[in-house]
Order: sequence, then C-alpha cells, then structure tokens
Amino acid sequence: MRLVGGVAVILGLLGIFSTLAQGNLVGIVLSILFIGGGVFLLKRSGPDRRTDPAPRAAR
Repeated sequence: MRLVGGVAVILGLLGIFSTLAQGNLVGIVLSILFIGGGVFLLKRSGPDRRTDPAPRAAR
C-alpha cells in the first residue's frame, strides 16, 4: 500500500501542476482526490500505534 500511495501522491502533484496551467477544474479536482487517496494509503500502511505496546525507541 505504501508504494501505491506514494505513486498516487506523485501523480496527483504532477496532475495538479499540469492542470493549473490550463485552468481545467475537473483535472484539479481529480488531482486533489489522487493526493488525498495517496495520503490515506500512506497513513494506513504505517505501523498501528494503538496495538504496538512498546515504542520503537524502547526496543
């Protein structure tokens, strides 16, 4: 999920820069959705802090 999230964020950033020059509102909205989805996937792929009993520094 981390790879897919990273790719989605990069594609979203590239898309938003390319559509800003054209002024295409649909492209800007789709790019924002790509960025949001990528950030969501990156957050979900990290370690779960609630089930991890000891912090990483204490191990």
